[in-house]
Amino acid sequence: MLRNYIKIAWRNLWKNKRYSFINILGLALGMGISLIIALWINSEIRYDRFYSKTDRLYQVYTRDIFDGNQHTWGGTPNILGPILQQEHPEIEEVVRIWNIDHRIHHDAEPSLSASGIAADPAFLKLFDFQVISGNYATTLSRPDAIVLTASMAKKLFGKTDVIGRRVDMDTTVSLTVEAVIEDIPRNSKFYGNDFICSLNYLAKRGKTFSDSWTAYNHETYALLTEGASLPSINKSIENLVSKHTNGTTKATIYLYPAHRWHLYNKSVNGQMVAGNITTLQLFGLIGIFILLIACINFINLSTAGAERRAKEIGVRKVVGAPKKSLVQQFLLESFILTFLAAILALLIIFLALPFFNNLIHGDLSIGDDPIFFWSIFLIIIFFCSLCAGLYPAFVLAAFDPIKTLKGNYLILNAGLQPRKILVTLQFTISIGLGICTFIIGQQIRFGEERNVGYDRNNLVYLPLEGNLGKNYEALRNELFQQGIATNMSKTWGRISRNGSNSWGYSWPNSRPEDYDVVFNNMATDCDFTQTMGIKLLQGRDIDIYRHASDSSSLLLNETAVAKMQLTNPIGAQVTVGQDTEYQQVYTVIGIIEDFVWQSPYQNIEPMMIKGPSIWSDYIHIRLNSAKSLLTNVEAIQSLVKKYNPDYPIDIHFTDDDYALKFATQKRTAALTGLFSGLAIFIACLGLLGLVSFATIQKQKEIGIRKVLGATVSSIIAMLSRDFVKLVIVALLIASPITWWIMDQWLSDYVYRIHIQWWVFALAGILAIVIALLTVSTLAFRAAILNPVKSLRDE
Repeated sequence: MLRNYIKIAWRNLWKNKRYSFINILGLALGMGISLIIALWINSEIRYDRFYSKTDRLYQVYTRDIFDGNQHTWGGTPNILGPILQQEHPEIEEVVRIWNIDHRIHHDAEPSLSASGIAADPAFLKLFDFQVISGNYATTLSRPDAIVLTASMAKKLFGKTDVIGRRVDMDTTVSLTVEAVIEDIPRNSKFYGNDFICSLNYLAKRGKTFSDSWTAYNHETYALLTEGASLPSINKSIENLVSKHTNGTTKATIYLYPAHRWHLYNKSVNGQMVAGNITTLQLFGLIGIFILLIACINFINLSTAGAERRAKEIGVRKVVGAPKKSLVQQFLLESFILTFLAAILALLIIFLALPFFNNLIHGDLSIGDDPIFFWSIFLIIIFFCSLCAGLYPAFVLAAFDPIKTLKGNYLILNAGLQPRKILVTLQFTISIGLGICTFIIGQQIRFGEERNVGYDRNNLVYLPLEGNLGKNYEALRNELFQQGIATNMSKTWGRISRNGSNSWGYSWPNSRPEDYDVVFNNMATDCDFTQTMGIKLLQGRDIDIYRHASDSSSLLLNETAVAKMQLTNPIGAQVTVGQDTEYQQVYTVIGIIEDFVWQSPYQNIEPMMIKGPSIWSDYIHIRLNSAKSLLTNVEAIQSLVKKYNPDYPIDIHFTDDDYALKFATQKRTAALTGLFSGLAIFIACLGLLGLVSFATIQKQKEIGIRKVLGATVSSIIAMLSRDFVKLVIVALLIASPITWWIMDQWLSDYVYRIHIQWWVFALAGILAIVIALLTVSTLAFRAAILNPVKSLRDE
């Protein structure tokens, strides 16, 4: 019996090759896309869950109130780690981490840029990355030891067997390689780091850390003992900072579990309830919707083809075929078609994964978690076979044999049929995704076109490292002498990326609550406004070369002046710190126009530009526009090589750096646009099949109309009318739903667009045009067909 079912199913699929191909292609695309999205979601969910002690691993988070709003972040005081371990026996290990960027090299080889982690010895116990060679467990107990990743070892030495070799860090400190590990996986929060060294190593470089309980400059991680109660521990450590500061700070701390670090990484009113999880939920729904559209195609094409198999069903019923056997037959056909689509889906996945990885900057593969992939693969085959085949099977098997043999077939276009509802649902989803793509694109352009408050053209920066610090003035003089730079500034922080902020300031007529006002911070030696192209509104710029007292001078932006309620800001004195022993007083000498330093979608925050800092880490150069960009860059490269020969040249263009602020939104827009385009394509595949069925069903009617004088355009209009109505209904349904979804998405942005009505109109017009083009392809062929061919067998 099964063999007979398979023969009948195969013959039927081969007989209707065109419709079978449409069905298989639509299903394959839906399955392939949903499986790729499933791979991505699974990869994101597995972030930081592969450590052997993940279930006992936590990061210490700080929560405090600033400007009346509660904030949460992962920074903690340096002194917190040892105190936690001393006072709380239920905490097995505590690790402090300091992220560092170094130039690393060995012997006479050129130095390489490297990012790394300086940590307490227990780091290697908490985060057990795969070891290639060496003594990984005890390495960080020595301040002169270093762990390299495989990639960094190969870059430095050309191999990974390098235990005992020496490497130089920034040409000042030499460390011994004690272990080599596999590259840190992408789904680790430490991905991108090239080495791990001891926190004590920094002392050899002269780096010291404040023991202040309000210096939140470390990340602190804790490993709990087996069976420890998280709520109990969080309650006991909550007021630890307040306890050690005699109540002068309101900050509280708590332990945040490893499995939430990546997915819930955004603070909302002091609670970590948003972040990457929102993106995953969005694209998870898109994957389900696309798979649903593909299944709808199957259902529609199967039921629409009912007339062609009506006599077959009638004959089989007359000769005694039970309804059960007919249902089994059609379900088997559904499974065969779904299985063929699944094979094609695998090919699509293999071809599309490199492109998708490039889009998300990932390295997804089926081999990452094969059990998960093949389980989902089989579930989708079963789901599609059952859901896509069950309804058509029961509809076709329920035909009345007498009516079908008399030619009184099911009238497929009468009333509000499930098929029409399904087509409407398809286009509702497709139009909704299209509207989302438009709105996301608008929001990105809105941010890109915002006035940033400084001139990004002809502005470059490079890190102040190695010998550039002591040779800075010589470099500065030569750049001016050669006419390469028109202005130049040594800064703490870069103009295109937010860096530091702080609080604890007081000023004339400030109130106690103003102590919690957060200010963004930069520092400069001179010519800050001219170099950056920022408008100076009052006073003058900082210039330590002309005014030695400017080492304690201050520039404020407009927002800071308004926040501080200073009516005569020039000359006002601003004090940082409450402890008189460590207090520092600054004098305001200038007011600058607001500029975008943080997200271009957020309000500009109060900002202070201070006099030169020992932490200055960048040089900004305003290039001479009278010379070519190539000439300027080559001259800078030559001079930097002259004054800092041991370091590679690392010049950055500010406009390129600023563009990185939009990377996440652009990736979301690209993915949404890609999936909406595929959803529309799959929907149009189904529409193409339905139109083909409709033209066959109405070919005699079309012939009669042509004989009676109907024009080609009127026949095309007749065949298109019903489908266009469904698209219009889909637009009316999709518009309010999409508006609500996008309004919720935009609520995360302070600087945002207002959704315009014409976006929905444009999406509707495009959907109607696409539907008309799809329908007209076959409608035109039916309309120009010789009526004699369709009427001669009447």
